[in-house]
Amino acid sequence: MERIRVTSKGSAVKSILIAFIMVTVFIGSIKLVNLDVQKFFERLENVPAVIGRMMVIDLSVIPDALLACVTSLSLAFLTLIVSVIIAMLLSFLAARNITPSNYLANFIKAFFAVIRSVPGLVWGLMVIASLGFGYTSGFIAMLLSSIGYLIKLFTGSIEEVGTDIVEAMRSTGASWFNIVFHGLIPLCITSFFGWITVRFEGDVAESIGLGIIGVGGIGLLLTKAIGAYDYAQTTTILIVICLLMLVLEFSMTKLKTMVKYGESR
Repeated sequence: MERIRVTSKGSAVKSILIAFIMVTVFIGSIKLVNLDVQKFFERLENVPAVIGRMMVIDLSVIPDALLACVTSLSLAFLTLIVSVIIAMLLSFLAARNITPSNYLANFIKAFFAVIRSVPGLVWGLMVIASLGFGYTSGFIAMLLSSIGYLIKLFTGSIEEVGTDIVEAMRSTGASWFNIVFHGLIPLCITSFFGWITVRFEGDVAESIGLGIIGVGGIGLLLTKAIGAYDYAQTTTILIVICLLMLVLEFSMTKLKTMVKYGESR
């Protein structure tokens, strides 16, 4: 009976080699970060006591928490609107199928790759050191991070369209702006909106994180509760944050569905 090979020759050896490399890297990573598993299990006995202290809520902090949530949402929304406008313009200049200059495209991609390589929290600390605490510092820090990620996502969506429609419109004498506004944007708008909703969730989470270092919003309120060892307020604020993110997740999913299918589902 003739046997039929369903995998390429050497695929088993490659799989074993990849698995060996992954295990080696995993073990090396444990050694590098000095992960003390024994201490982790030894201190697990403290977890029930901490959880027990947090099994209480403080309803008096809810009004302040809700107001702080609105502040964090407003900061995230403002950052999103400005970053979308800037990122859309720069993305069409950076996409290789529509860019007026490859040197310009490479510069934009390289510059914002450097921006993305720095965590938003680090940008926050750097801006705060320059401008001081407050919402302006948080806005600038989040704006840098948000533009960097949106440019990468938008550029990828534009380049996925390919060059056929660009060349076809150029052959009719269409200008660069006509190609962008009448050719590419209608094709990319759905994917753009999907990335925007994802980034908005990220901006909200980032605004909460930056609040911990003094920007403001719900993150700052949480930091104060933790610093005062007020377990009841900490638990209540965490519940409010979780509910906020859940509502945001369902809302963004609903919006994406409506935009994609043109109806509520």
